[in-house]
Amino acid sequence: MAAARGTSKSAGISWRDVSPAAIILLQGSEELLASRAFEKVKATLRADAEVELTRFEATSYDRGELLLASSPSLFSETKLIEVRQLANMNEDFLNDALEYAKAPAPDTTLVLHHGGGVRGKKLLDALKAAGAVLVDCQPLKKDAEKLDFVTQEFKAAKRRLSPEAARALVAALGSDLSELSAACSQLLQDTTGAIDQDMVDKYYGGRVEATGFKVADAAMMGRADVALSTLRHALATGTDPVPIVATLAMKLRQVAKVAGVRKSAGQLASELGMPPWQVQQAQEQARYWSADDLGRCIRLVAEADAQVKGASRDPEYAVERAVTQIALAARR
Repeated sequence: MAAARGTSKSAGISWRDVSPAAIILLQGSEELLASRAFEKVKATLRADAEVELTRFEATSYDRGELLLASSPSLFSETKLIEVRQLANMNEDFLNDALEYAKAPAPDTTLVLHHGGGVRGKKLLDALKAAGAVLVDCQPLKKDAEKLDFVTQEFKAAKRRLSPEAARALVAALGSDLSELSAACSQLLQDTTGAIDQDMVDKYYGGRVEATGFKVADAAMMGRADVALSTLRHALATGTDPVPIVATLAMKLRQVAKVAGVRKSAGQLASELGMPPWQVQQAQEQARYWSADDLGRCIRLVAEADAQVKGASRDPEYAVERAVTQIALAARR
């Protein structure tokens, strides 16, 4: 099977959309996405033909290995060559890959991963000039990107995941994409039917990130009893007050941005650089707040932030006082 030639794209396509091509360049430091792209190309090729797979580390490559791996085989098998560690390639690989880019072998798909940095720019330019398909493997930094990742994981498995459950997963595990992916897999394997927030909380509600959001959301809506009981349990089990205060500050700033603004969540999302669901949640919470109370609590949380970072001998008291004052300020 001859590998199709791809067209170069400056931004790159998603790993979910990648298909076999003569040369595929994975760009970005997110190893999970790069591994997913490798696996998708391999699975697509194996669905149609026998595949001869060769893997190289560009850091320990020996001269001539690429030529040997891409040479026609006795049984005319489709060839798949995977190359990792492109960002730290040695000179032997650089020279061989530059030659290969000038005349890629037929019936061969070459997939290379460059994690970032300036090393290998000459080769990257040559690969792009040769028509390499570019695949975006940059880390997912925005909540909206992580929410989309989670949603697509369940969509691919033909399972329903509620928006609230998706947000809870990202809140609990969004700091590490590998953990987030593993959590999706665990939920898919261990449960049946639709997945809601209660199910996510059962598995992952004890995480620090999730705890901070639960405390902040309850406080912002004036639910002092829920906010304080959640906070005290978190502190008793060793949770650091710092991320909780940071979440309180973030929630207050979000509400301040949307308070009194008569625009839809979609309009504000683009203006403020926030995902629509986050704007909508802030708009709902803004109903409980006056401008004066928001300003006062923002200053209060700034003081609490300094206290939990060393300005106070009792950081747990500082965060509990901030949560109490915020919950009391919110109008029920």
